[in-house]
Amino acid sequence: MRFALIVSIVIALVAAPGAAPRARADDSKLGREDVMIQPRALERGKNKLCCGYPLSATEGFALHFYHLALERDYDEPAEIGFKNPDEIDLYTPEGYYLGSYPEKFAWSLRMEGTGLLTDGRVLNYTGRCNYGYGTCFEEADTTINPYGRGAQHRPLIPFKSAAVDPRVVPIGEPLYVPEFDGMVLPDGSIHDGCVRGDDTGGNIKGREMDFFVVTYANFRFLLEEMANISYITPQVESPRCEYMRDYVRPSKW
Repeated sequence: MRFALIVSIVIALVAAPGAAPRARADDSKLGREDVMIQPRALERGKNKLCCGYPLSATEGFALHFYHLALERDYDEPAEIGFKNPDEIDLYTPEGYYLGSYPEKFAWSLRMEGTGLLTDGRVLNYTGRCNYGYGTCFEEADTTINPYGRGAQHRPLIPFKSAAVDPRVVPIGEPLYVPEFDGMVLPDGSIHDGCVRGDDTGGNIKGREMDFFVVTYANFRFLLEEMANISYITPQVESPRCEYMRDYVRPSKW
């Protein structure tokens, strides 16, 4: 009983008004120098509204970019080594003639998968064929796929579509990429870190992702904005990015 009484008295003295204040950091010098004292930050924890399950260790995915091949970038002889600018014939898989174009444009069109012609048509890669260039293309319906289409006839969406290896990321799967979160886009908007596996590519194998940025100029802009980030940490089942499962392109695009 005596021990319990002593403990109660000690607790009362500590809690009583006028008791000595608890020790804290000396901020008097900061006050004299007009340095603003910042409030203590909250302890960081898992944000259940953003993050999901990483598909790899931190920065375990190689990041690449892809964009539309633009015919206008290859329509001058000087751009193609003063060769005949109309020397490659392109066809559909059925053998219908699409037109003749610079060889470098045809190569870029094959590599990027989608291209924009100067007459406004959008061409999509369809694979090898026995006509002309040996690679065939088809016209995309620009009322549905103004930037071309990806895997499973999915429309490509600027700054939202990504090409992935479907053995690693299912087509249509939303992904949260923390390295993209807060990134300033060329139009001044801020990226929320959410993308979706809308496309594939012959050179995309394993832990790799190609980010669709529409134009080469946008690619150059983002290289500076992202400080040459070349590896990312995509995450699945992120609550923040669930809206991407049914996401369609914004009207402004």
